[in-house]
Amino acid sequence: MKYVLTFDVGTTAMKCTLYNELFDVVFFDSSEYDLITPEAGIAELPAQVYWETFCMSVKKVRSGGINMEQIAAVTFTTQGETLIPIDSSGQALYPAIVWIDSRAKEEARCLREQLGEDEIYRHTGAGELTGAAPVAKLMWLAKHEPKVYEKTEKFLLLEDYFIYRLTGKAVTEMSLLSSAGWFDIRKECYWGEMLEAAKLDEDKLPQICGCGEVAGNITASAAEETGLSTKTLVTTGAMDQVASAVGAGNIREGMVTETTGTALVVGAYTASPDFENPQRITIYKDYGHGFLYMPFCNTAGIVLKWFRDTLAEELKKEAHLSGQSAYDLIDDLALQSPAGSNGLILLAHFAGKPLPSPCDLAKGVFYGMTLATTKADLARAVLEGIGYMLKEILETLEMAGVKAEEIRSMGGGAASPLWCEIKSGICGKPIRIMQNKETTSLGAAILGAAAVGICTSVEEGVKRAVHGDGPCFFKEEEIYKEKYRTYQALYRALIPVFESEAEVCEHTG
Repeated sequence: MKYVLTFDVGTTAMKCTLYNELFDVVFFDSSEYDLITPEAGIAELPAQVYWETFCMSVKKVRSGGINMEQIAAVTFTTQGETLIPIDSSGQALYPAIVWIDSRAKEEARCLREQLGEDEIYRHTGAGELTGAAPVAKLMWLAKHEPKVYEKTEKFLLLEDYFIYRLTGKAVTEMSLLSSAGWFDIRKECYWGEMLEAAKLDEDKLPQICGCGEVAGNITASAAEETGLSTKTLVTTGAMDQVASAVGAGNIREGMVTETTGTALVVGAYTASPDFENPQRITIYKDYGHGFLYMPFCNTAGIVLKWFRDTLAEELKKEAHLSGQSAYDLIDDLALQSPAGSNGLILLAHFAGKPLPSPCDLAKGVFYGMTLATTKADLARAVLEGIGYMLKEILETLEMAGVKAEEIRSMGGGAASPLWCEIKSGICGKPIRIMQNKETTSLGAAILGAAAVGICTSVEEGVKRAVHGDGPCFFKEEEIYKEKYRTYQALYRALIPVFESEAEVCEHTG
């Protein structure tokens, strides 16, 4: 029996999953770590914390009685924009600058002005180059930590760092590079004009590979430190959202996935993306020759958490005493309100709004409150507000030529039948739940298995491992058509208010 060992390295936790050749889960472990956030806009973590968490997870696999020589592949799937500079000996020179870190806003603005947003989109597929982009972060390092910048041998992303520690090889892969800012997504090479603008030497960047390729064997020193076998191959994986799409079987046109976690992220496969689209929908390189449109909204599940913690504290306490989920109790509450929430509409843009119709200054708004409004209406309006955001994204994708036949739902939101039903009613599309909800780790396992020959291809692996026969929700509600028009009109009307309020705050602050 051969195994594939995957690591889903998230923002605050690392999930370790061991799969057998049939893609059954043999072992699972999740370990948490805390980011260092000394001030607004700063999010770091010492690279060694990632490595020690990894080593601890491997130790747990060994303690489960697994023959480590039977692990054919180790594969990683990570967050996209976390940057780690290393020196010539492979030591991290600076804490990992985590993807949500936004300290490099000014550097990103300079790059946008110098190269032009449309030109950046045509080369990178980035809907908007922000301070999260590694290219902006390394410019910040050059300015504020020049000694670190000068000593840097390689600028690595998070997946690259693990591969380097295990194999001694500086390699990266295309889906992870898609949000770096320095990768030409169409030519599949580093973008010279961006490197020149950022004053970055290409020699400081790792070798580009595809997703699901062998990077090398575990080195003797890494084997001694971790307990892995030198016979085990390390393979490239994919950025977490791309891996999740693979794990959900989103590998053909017409298939769309939506993940309602902290944010709302939609993935739609396309063989030929439109790089001239004025909406500039974010595009990622997929595992093969295709691409993924990946529009998103900043706040989704986190808004429901906000509702739980601020307006439904009694349900949180009840859940704690009864051993139930507070979110299940919120669903029960929301069921007491009819479709349309008795006229209440939520703009769930609690941290700005990206495409379509972007407004960084957008705020959350409850509209339509009366003396008859109940807490049940508020609860349902939260669920419906995320549904309206999803419909807006799907309409934007349709304008780009992508039509969704079916939506596969993932993330915490998929655990709520009511929320799936609401999304289906608003979008007029069937919403299907995946049988295996850990689609990110499964996607990484499929990529690793294909790389080492456990399956003949990613497509064959998907056929073997992905089962989309979970519950399907499809319940159209006529009232949602009217409420969605109100939602759109309300947002358009409030954009000038958001912007003028910010100007007032700037002048009085």
